[in-house]
Amino acid sequence: MRKYDYVIFDFDGTVVDTGEGILKSLQYSFKEMEREVPDLNDLKKFIGPPIHYSYTTYYGVSEEEVGMYIKKYRERYRAKGIYECELYKGFPEVLDTLHKNGVKVGIASSKPESLIYDVADFLGITDKFDAVVGVQIDDSNHSSKTGLILEAMKKSGAENKSKVLMVGDRCYDIDGARGAEVASCGVLWGYGSEEEFREHNADFIVSDTEELINLVL
Repeated sequence: MRKYDYVIFDFDGTVVDTGEGILKSLQYSFKEMEREVPDLNDLKKFIGPPIHYSYTTYYGVSEEEVGMYIKKYRERYRAKGIYECELYKGFPEVLDTLHKNGVKVGIASSKPESLIYDVADFLGITDKFDAVVGVQIDDSNHSSKTGLILEAMKKSGAENKSKVLMVGDRCYDIDGARGAEVASCGVLWGYGSEEEFREHNADFIVSDTEELINLVL
């Protein structure tokens, strides 16, 4: 008997390594706004939280200007960045194995939903998901991770919370799962760390996709 009937994944840094396209597009936005361009490694903190939060919190971008930064970021990301990505090793097998065992698979991401579909279509994995939930393109409500997870559960038909597992690579995924009252699993192949997951009391931590499959099934 499988342990979980529903698995909700974060997207960037969990299912797909979208880092190159995201980070280079962030650099483009700073350049276009005539600001000092941050180092790629420093910009990795953007991957996980909503983009609006990252610009204003980490780089002091004002509320008046943040919309223009995001516009410039998406200008490059839509044209080029969405193609600068790849599935994490072993993930096609994860998706196929879960489906073969009757597990429903969803996405709950702070990425705009339209961009999730763009990347998923490019990689040929759109039909692998039973539910895809992201933010609206302007994210005017600054959607919470908990809200996104709950919406993905609703779309997947998940009613028994004890049968739901949220999988992600940052603390925001762990905190969001706690808010939704479902189990959480941190993955070590993305942009988070074991220390981060332990600090936020992740229920599980896995280092590779085989461990993840064994956990679910």
